[in-house]
Amino acid sequence: MENEHNADRHLQELYGQPRDIVVEAWAPQLEETSISYIKNASLMLLSTVNKLGFIDISPRGGPPGFIAIPDDKHIAFLDQPGNKKLHSLHNVLNNPKVGLMFMIPGVKEILRAHGIAELSHDQGQIEKLGGEPDKNKTLVTIQIEKVFPHCPKALNFAQLWDSSTWVDAKEAGVPGLLDMAKAMAASHL
Repeated sequence: MENEHNADRHLQELYGQPRDIVVEAWAPQLEETSISYIKNASLMLLSTVNKLGFIDISPRGGPPGFIAIPDDKHIAFLDQPGNKKLHSLHNVLNNPKVGLMFMIPGVKEILRAHGIAELSHDQGQIEKLGGEPDKNKTLVTIQIEKVFPHCPKALNFAQLWDSSTWVDAKEAGVPGLLDMAKAMAASHL
């Protein structure tokens, strides 16, 4: 424990101390600015932890408003059909602690949060959020434990929202999903 503490202290000394506003910029629930941000977000990254302790990060997207905000301690969204591996949902069943990153295309600031997720298959609740019985099987509700802004440095460095930096995947030789899936499957056969 002492070595851990020394390593933490050394690391902080290496980088310096954050400003007070950075340390204090968090809330134990959603407030006016975080609610406004989430209502406008069309992309959310959901991090969960699998049985082996590895972190899994999965994107969730939709038009602004796809994330419901029933109150200042909860958000909810419908799981959309995908590859049917269900990594995130299985992980939540084993460990409900999740991390969240919300993004709005063109906006460099990021909103982050963490909380406790719960899954529901109640069709009535799913339909209340506009879910379709044949399509939406799970409602994910997250009790927010902490919400905080994140600086835009990474998005600035990546020029993520600058369309002049976007590559043509085919021209750049970026493999497609099917190409990657086949190559990766073949690598362990």
